[in-house]
Amino acid sequence: MTRHSSTEQDRKMIEALRKGPVSTIEAAQDLDIVQPPNTIRRLRKKGFEIRTHWTHQSTEPGRPPHRVAKYILMREAS
Repeated sequence: MTRHSSTEQDRKMIEALRKGPVSTIEAAQDLDIVQPPNTIRRLRKKGFEIRTHWTHQSTEPGRPPHRVAKYILMREAS
């Protein structure tokens, strides 16, 4: 399995969500997930209950913030 496969991206995202909320920017920068919404969609289809909270976050210090999704794991898939 390659480190960019959808299975690997799902694994990394769930592992991170178990530790706490993850924004789309954090998923892209820290987890190397290019399309976090697609990963969240797949996980929801697998039965994970993940809420989306909208927030504002900068990509770099001093840059204006962007409106981004912050994902919160509410319940594991059964």
